[in-house]
Amino acid sequence: MHQAYQIHSILKQGVHIESIAGYDNNVILGTRSGQLIMYSVDKNGAVDMLMFNKNFSKKAITQMEVIAEENLLFVLTDAMIHVCDISRKENNFTFIHNSQFTKVIRVCCAIKRRLQFFYWKLNLLASPDFSIDLKDIPKALCWVDDLICVGYKDEYVIYNIKYNKTEKHDLIVTSSSYNIDPCMCLLKNNMLGVSKDEFLVAIDPNEYLIKKDDKSKVQGSVDVAATDTKTTLKPMAWSSPLLALVWDAPFVVGRVTNGLEIRYLESNGISKDTLVQSIPELNKTKHLVRSAPGTIFAAAISELWCIRLVDISIQRHQLLQQKKFGLAIELTHISEEPDALKSDIIRQIHMRYAKELFALKQFSSAMTEFAKASADPYDVIRLFPNLLHDQAKPTTKDSFDATVPTFPMPQLEDKDLENAILALIEFLALARQKEVVKLRDTKSSSKSLLSIIDTTLLKCYLQTNDSLIAPLLRLNQCHLEESEKTLKKHDKMSELIILYQTNGKHRKALELLQAQAIKEGSSLYGHERTIRYLQQLGSSHLQLILEFSDWVLKADPEQGLRIYTEDFIEVENLPRASVLDFLLTRHKLLVIPYLEHVINVWHDNNTFLHNVLIKQYLEKVQQLMKELDKEEDEEKCEHKTEKMETLNKYRTKLYNLLKISYNYSPDVVLKDFPTNTMLEERALILGRLKKHEKVLAIYIQILGNVKKAAEYCETHYDEDQDIFFILLKTILSPLNQPPYEGIELHKDFLKPNHDVVVDLLNKYAIRIDPCKIWPFLPKDMPLHRLQNYLDTVLRTQMAESHHLEMKKALLIAEISRVEGLIRDQQNISFEINEFSVCPECRKRFTNQSVFVRYPNGDVVHLSCHDKRVMASNLFEITDIVIELLEVLLNQILYLRDVYPTQIFKKRRIYNTPVYVSIYPPLNSYLHNVLKSAREFLKNKELRCLEAKLYKEDSEEYEVYRFMIANPIAFNKEKQDEFLIDFEEQMRASLYLMAERLKHLPKLPNDARFKVLLQTTQTAFVKFSQNPHHQDFPWLCANCVDKPTSKQEEISLLPLTSINSLNISLMADIVR
Repeated sequence: MHQAYQIHSILKQGVHIESIAGYDNNVILGTRSGQLIMYSVDKNGAVDMLMFNKNFSKKAITQMEVIAEENLLFVLTDAMIHVCDISRKENNFTFIHNSQFTKVIRVCCAIKRRLQFFYWKLNLLASPDFSIDLKDIPKALCWVDDLICVGYKDEYVIYNIKYNKTEKHDLIVTSSSYNIDPCMCLLKNNMLGVSKDEFLVAIDPNEYLIKKDDKSKVQGSVDVAATDTKTTLKPMAWSSPLLALVWDAPFVVGRVTNGLEIRYLESNGISKDTLVQSIPELNKTKHLVRSAPGTIFAAAISELWCIRLVDISIQRHQLLQQKKFGLAIELTHISEEPDALKSDIIRQIHMRYAKELFALKQFSSAMTEFAKASADPYDVIRLFPNLLHDQAKPTTKDSFDATVPTFPMPQLEDKDLENAILALIEFLALARQKEVVKLRDTKSSSKSLLSIIDTTLLKCYLQTNDSLIAPLLRLNQCHLEESEKTLKKHDKMSELIILYQTNGKHRKALELLQAQAIKEGSSLYGHERTIRYLQQLGSSHLQLILEFSDWVLKADPEQGLRIYTEDFIEVENLPRASVLDFLLTRHKLLVIPYLEHVINVWHDNNTFLHNVLIKQYLEKVQQLMKELDKEEDEEKCEHKTEKMETLNKYRTKLYNLLKISYNYSPDVVLKDFPTNTMLEERALILGRLKKHEKVLAIYIQILGNVKKAAEYCETHYDEDQDIFFILLKTILSPLNQPPYEGIELHKDFLKPNHDVVVDLLNKYAIRIDPCKIWPFLPKDMPLHRLQNYLDTVLRTQMAESHHLEMKKALLIAEISRVEGLIRDQQNISFEINEFSVCPECRKRFTNQSVFVRYPNGDVVHLSCHDKRVMASNLFEITDIVIELLEVLLNQILYLRDVYPTQIFKKRRIYNTPVYVSIYPPLNSYLHNVLKSAREFLKNKELRCLEAKLYKEDSEEYEVYRFMIANPIAFNKEKQDEFLIDFEEQMRASLYLMAERLKHLPKLPNDARFKVLLQTTQTAFVKFSQNPHHQDFPWLCANCVDKPTSKQEEISLLPLTSINSLNISLMADIVR
């Protein structure tokens, strides 16, 4: 116990004190005989009588209240309220008040069983005609905002008088075993302190405003009452029932039977005792009043004392010796010391308190105190054995002298060590967040403390919770060598892979994966983890991918091929020529599956890849054919059937590719095909070269397949209308010897086949010119066999002739009609004078103007007409630019992880995979932004579009600038009609963007996104008045450039560029 207050005696004998009031260093006494006396007590205890009014009242002064801010004294005497001006001491507190105070002071008086309310305003005490009827005469009153707490003889109740509507809530009974009057006062944070037996119960009155009064009273113990009212402070026990209460932060001064007791509201540091000081010599006290912080006046019947707070620095020293840290901190908060010194002392006390709690093995509470002290995480980690690799850094010392004891640290083992580490994890997690914010705000590049914190957290997680190791390692701040050593010691190979990956040690990671893949029981057993790792590396690490995919492809070719065919952007962007070269050299069996995926799934149109796939198919088919030629034994019949099925499968794939694909070079692949076999495939290639005679010779004279020959002619008839004539000529003029060595001519076509010729003539009569085919027909062919063909030809010729005659007549009639319309239009006259105005430009026509008249009668300048025609084409190019910007913005948001990846869906645009948002609020924002951008772009007023990634306080992380030159309408007939070149440029731009953004550092979690449009002030004003864009208003941004400090680095990274369709777009990143 220490001395918190010292006592000064002011008055020992003289008057009969009935009531007291105080403010500052002054105390006002109201006597039984109606006198008012005012004393002043300085800091040294010297007493001075400032005023003595012996005729203030004829009756006893029962109660007084001071409002020092307004120099008002409210006095209750002889059932009347007097309001005095305490600034006029020389006039003995005149009743005239001349303050300019305009606020309302509310006054509540207990008149028997009623609460009557008054208000003081403009020197007048008036009543608002509002009162509350009570069930009994109140013994104590306390006002809290719009709440009034009333203490009866047997219970406490609270009234809510907001809006002059009364709501009653019962609190607790006053006492269950003592016949004493209730007492109450306001504590800290507007908490209400009420007495109950030997306890002070702290109540939050606001909690009762949300409850309905259930008319129930708690008659049980104080603990039950405390639970029901959900107080934040536990009931405080006193030596005897409370008779009076005063709150003087941070102490509660209470009058008990044996004198005064000073107590601290909360548990006092390590000790749970709340008693601070006992003053038994003031056991005769009847009145207590607090006049100022640290000053309390106490009065008996005829005695008066001043109770002053002892100097805080003296108390603090005593409290630290007694290990009452909480009270020492509270007193330091209210001290008058400089703020910097005060903050430093409080921090040191928290540190002392934390170490004491740690010594007592109260680890969670200790870490809370360390956090309050903003302790250096390094000093806290030093308290734990084997957590720091380097402990050479000296321990921070405080400024307290040697009389304040220090605490020996305990040896932590078993359960204590586990509890301590769990508490340390919570402390370090909070310290890490603060350090990250500090590094970001100061833009410092030193991360040594963050590395220590993360490395220590890693060691703690290894001892407590393995599941948290992987998320920590992905933050990439752990000390590499120390963390590597620790993870190997605990055999955490999966987590070690993450450590290597986040630190860019990919070779080490892949070597470890290869070594662990063959160890049974290892978490990395097998090749699946290696496949996923290689898929994420990207083209910048192509050599590593090729090197370490080799063993996976050997172990499991089918699964290993996923390294190069998985549906990831990183995998799809790998250079396919390099991958193909690797597979051809080391794993030739996988070339065909790889190329099939690239061509059939990714729709790659590269001619080289198509040529290689055709060649691989050809080699596979030839190999199988050779093997089948060798296997002629009956014993291998089953194996031969299986190979035949495989041969048919690959030959079908080759045939379909040659038939469907238009991306291979037929002249190149033809050189590899044999001339004595695979003639159907050769025919397809020759067909691509437009060598119809050779194709039909293969189909007719070698294969004897008239059906395929006819199908070929039907397919190519639009390109060459003589192709059926070539077919008949081939049948009617057979070759004398085969066109290729090693093959035989078909026996049915060694001589002209009249039956086939007649069938073809009858079936395709309208497609075969009789003038061309007639000289080739055999002279001995009976004419009746040609009757059907000739009848069809003649009827067709006559129908065409009749159709041409009708068409000619119709055209003549149409010409006559149009000539009449032209004459009618030429007869139309109109007048252009000095008052005529062009509806497009609103300008008058000059004498030399060239003009155009529209069918509706509008007359415009020729230049205005040209502009209108160009504008119709410009709208189309504007929509293309807007779509382009939408795709680029979605890609940036996805690649930079501004939003969760779950809100993006993979789509194929510009013949390449892109990620597009499916989140409605984001889509709505982008739609409205691009709608506004389209309006500016259409009017050639958009200078630049900026996508900013920034922090809440507007600090910019990254700015993506899209510089757009004003688009010009393009001619579809001359400029990329099918947008093929434009699509190629967009595809290349998206791949380039993915590569460049992948290497940028990860954005913080608080990154936000917005779009800015740069235009002219005139355009912005015009746009703001456009009624079609009022539902999405824009604000004018502050574009003043901030000065760049020497330490701040700004980098400009070209992102992509597009020059096609008269579009010129440049994209840059500013970091």
